[in-house]
Amino acid sequence: MNEIAASLEATELAHFLKASRWVYPLVNAGHILGIALLVGAVVPMDLRILAIIRRPALPETIALLRPVAVAGLVLAATCGGLLFITQATDYVGNDWFWAKITLVALATANALVHRPLLRLSEFRRVTAATISLTFWPAALICGRMIGYS
Repeated sequence: MNEIAASLEATELAHFLKASRWVYPLVNAGHILGIALLVGAVVPMDLRILAIIRRPALPETIALLRPVAVAGLVLAATCGGLLFITQATDYVGNDWFWAKITLVALATANALVHRPLLRLSEFRRVTAATISLTFWPAALICGRMIGYS
C-alpha cells in the first residue's frame, strides 16, 4: 500500500498541486464545498424522513435535495482524491483517514441500498435516515481529526 501511495505522490499532478499557490487551495475549497453540499442536503432530507421537519412533502424534498447530495458527493470525492495524492503516504498510515473512508463508504452504501426511498416501508426509511444521520457526521468528525493526528 505504501508503494502505491508513494507512486501517487510522485506523479506530476501531485507535484503540481503541492507547488501551486492557487490550485491546491481551490481544490481544498472544492472539497469543503462538496462536503457542505452533501451534508447540507442529506441532513434536511433525513430530518424530513424522520418527520422532524414536516414540509415540504417527502417526494418534493427528495426530488430537490437528492441531486444536490449526489453533486456534493462527486465534488467532495473528486477533490478529496486530488488532496489525497499530495500526501498519500501520510494518509494511508492515518487511522482517522481509514475511519473516514470507511464511514463514507458505509454511508454511500446506505444511500444506494435505500435509493427507492418512496417505495420503502416507513421502518426502512427511518432506519436509512438514522444510519445516514449517524455515518455522515461521524465521517466529518474523522475527516477533521486527520489534521490533528
